[in-house]
Amino acid sequence: MNTEKELLLDELDEVLIVGDANVTISFAIAVVSVIMLVLFLFVPKIYLSNHIYTNSLQIEALKSEYLSLKNENEILKSKIAILKYKNGVSH
Repeated sequence: MNTEKELLLDELDEVLIVGDANVTISFAIAVVSVIMLVLFLFVPKIYLSNHIYTNSLQIEALKSEYLSLKNENEILKSKIAILKYKNGVSH
């Protein structure tokens, strides 16, 4: 009788192990598929957001440089006007 119980338990263990293996494989495939889908959907968004951010930083740096050069140009124009006035008055 003991051997019969052990045989039944062994068969039950085999069925459960094989069943778990099939579920594990299908579950793993499903998980990998979901991960691939999420990556496929979100990687382009992340890339574009990062690209837009870096471009905006470059634009801000160029804008700052432009404003600085514009102010320097105004200062130089006023200095030239002063020099022209001094040269015109002294001659």
